[in-house]
Amino acid sequence: MLAQNAGTPAPPPTYDYDSAVAGTQGPKAAQVAGYTYRSVRSFQMAVPVFVPLKELQAVLPPGYTPVASPAGSDTATITLNFFLDQRFQPDASSPTTFGPTSAVLITTTVLNSNLATPRQEIVFPGFEASADVDQLNAAFGPGSVRMAKVTAGVTDRRGVKTFKFRIEDKDLGFEMIAQAEIPGNIPNRVVSDPVGLAFRTFNGMTPNKAFWAASQSDAITVPATDTKILLHSPGDRIVFPTGSVSIVRLGATITFNRNLEFILKFEE
Repeated sequence: MLAQNAGTPAPPPTYDYDSAVAGTQGPKAAQVAGYTYRSVRSFQMAVPVFVPLKELQAVLPPGYTPVASPAGSDTATITLNFFLDQRFQPDASSPTTFGPTSAVLITTTVLNSNLATPRQEIVFPGFEASADVDQLNAAFGPGSVRMAKVTAGVTDRRGVKTFKFRIEDKDLGFEMIAQAEIPGNIPNRVVSDPVGLAFRTFNGMTPNKAFWAASQSDAITVPATDTKILLHSPGDRIVFPTGSVSIVRLGATITFNRNLEFILKFEE
């Protein structure tokens, strides 16, 4: 059994989105000006998997069409974002923070045709967290996050970092184990100011309000074949509140982040 929330505690968010300038600066993107939420995750492992396009469509609200990947195929990509020890401030006007919370956050890209001008969005059909579910639902929208038993850890031995996660939501029937290894360094600073698409959570088949984000972290992307990746779920299926989808195959690369910070603002 892995230690609950083991690993290096996350530092407070720094806002230093421009390391070439002395001091600390927040993101410059107009989409997140006057932000409402910020968080930092000590570590994250993002594992892409391919799933059948028709199965994914069936678990999404009407008007949200998954984007085929590769283009023209009958599959879509879902990313399983396993993160360790997130601390977050849901209200920028308050000093109150919550955490640590560890989780798996499941994302995919869709075309939202419910808007007057259809656009692509990143949506969260699944979010299983170890703690602070009420606060996360208050921040992201009702029904977007579920409580799960999460055991998680990141260890560093002889220059190799090992990421281990186990998530269980017995009420929903969600179970997943993920493990991977990389060389010890996570060397590349990555800034998205803003992230290129709007985000949205779901309350079952009901969409919540969209928001924009800026992010920064240290990151490295590694071929999956070089990570000793283990990903297991019963029947090779991912269970959501609205149904389930089968895993066809793993994606080609896995991304690892350290001190991953997000700043969010909801659309007016």
